[in-house]
Amino acid sequence: MKKHFFKSLFLLILLPVSALFAQDGQIVVRHNLKLAFEFGANAMRTELAKPEQIRKNYSISDNNNYVSWKNHHWLNTTYFGIKPEFFVFNNRVGIASGLRFTMASSELTADRNDFMWKLKEDEVDLITDYVRIRDIHHKSYLLGVPFEVRIFPNNREKPVQNYFKLGASLNYRISSEYDVDFSDKTMEKHTNLINNQLDEYYHTFNAFFFGAFGLKFGKFKEGSWTPWVNVEFQFPYILLTEKSLAFAGKGSFPCVGIQMSFQIPVGKNMPIGSN
Repeated sequence: MKKHFFKSLFLLILLPVSALFAQDGQIVVRHNLKLAFEFGANAMRTELAKPEQIRKNYSISDNNNYVSWKNHHWLNTTYFGIKPEFFVFNNRVGIASGLRFTMASSELTADRNDFMWKLKEDEVDLITDYVRIRDIHHKSYLLGVPFEVRIFPNNREKPVQNYFKLGASLNYRISSEYDVDFSDKTMEKHTNLINNQLDEYYHTFNAFFFGAFGLKFGKFKEGSWTPWVNVEFQFPYILLTEKSLAFAGKGSFPCVGIQMSFQIPVGKNMPIGSN
């Protein structure tokens, strides 16, 4: 599975770049190629995906004493990356792909002071061991491949120009960290077991769609090396994979996000609106 992911990653990065080269190895003049360095942060209100080890009722002796869970929680992500972007249709449509490193963090907590977590179960002796946990803080480190298409509605180059973007991203979880806060500190000896249970519950890959509205700053003249600075505000995300991104469940959710990128031209570029 990992080999297929990295092969797909390699092809997605090369696709936009390889389309720009002619047979003699020179960049095709009619295309506009830029290399972007990006940084972004998002705060998303997501549905909660609770691991199956969580006991629904708090007390073993009282089956009616249920733990009250919040249906949604906050998922925070920060990322940086690099991606080539080339333009078609009079340089008004940009197509980009590259590499993106993301850190995602969230928290699992209940409305009560703590909740019960199943460590192990003996089906023969009918014995189940639980520990009480106040909360679990989670961090995931992801390596991803974004694929984005943005459209400039104006048909000529301007110093400040708006654009719209649609994108998708496939991410591979490199590693995860869990900070478990036990009600009884003597139970910290079970931390590794709980970490392994969480790793087994949540999937390695995640994928999502997103949209954005942005502003491009910088007026480009033909043949120059004038850079662009892009600032964009991201729309709600649609997460396509369950149990795959921290404690987030599958579905769409509102997002407050911003991305900034610095783009430099590669080769002989042409301004927006040029044939």
